Amino acid sequence: MLKKIFALISPLLGFVLIITLVTGCAKAPTQEISNAEKAVSEAMQKEANIYAPEIFSKAQESLKMAKDLLAQKKYKEAKKAAEDAVALSQQAISQVEPSKSKMKAEIEKMVLDVQKGIDELKGLLAKSPAQLGPRERKETEELIRKWGKDMGNIKTMMQEQKMRQAHDQLTTLNTEISSKRQRLIASAEEKKGIK
Repeated sequence: MLKKIFALISPLLGFVLIITLVTGCAKAPTQEISNAEKAVSEAMQKEANIYAPEIFSKAQESLKMAKDLLAQKKYKEAKKAAEDAVALSQQAISQVEPSKSKMKAEIEKMVLDVQKGIDELKGLLAKSPAQLGPRERKETEELIRKWGKDMGNIKTMMQEQKMRQAHDQLTTLNTEISSKRQRLIASAEEKKGIK
C-alpha cells in the first residue's frame, strides 16, 4: 500500500520539483538594470538629452520599463528592456559630437546673420535720423547695445561647448532683430508718407 501511495505521489513530487527548478532558475536581472542605470546616467552626463533627445528618451523609457517588469517579476522581459536601455544610451552618446558639430556650423552662420541684422539697424538709424522719433531712436540704440552684450554671452557659451543654449539664444535674438528692423522700416516709410 505504501508503494502505491509513493507511486502516485512521486510523479506529482517530480512535477512540483521541476516547476520549482524552472521558476527558481529565473534570476532577477539586477545587474542588467544596474548597467542600464549607469548607461543612462552616462548619456545624461554627456548631454545626450540635449543633442540626441529622441534616442535618449527611448533609453529612459526602456529603463523605466525594465524596472516595472522587474517589479512584476517578469525577469526575461526586464532583462531585455535593460539591455535595450544600454544599447540606446550608447547610441545616443555616439550622436552627441556629430550633433554638436552640426549645431556649431549652424550657429556660426546664425552669428553672421545676427551681426548683419544689427549692422542693418545701425545703418537705418544713420540714414534716416529725421524719420525716426527720439524715443524710437533711443530705444533702438539701447537694444543694439543689449544685443551686442548678448552676442558676447553667446560666444562664451560656444567656447564652453554649450551649443544648444547658444543656438536657442541666437534664434531668439535673430527674431527680435528682424522684428525691430521691420518696425523701423515701417515707421520710417509711414513718416515719409506723412510729410
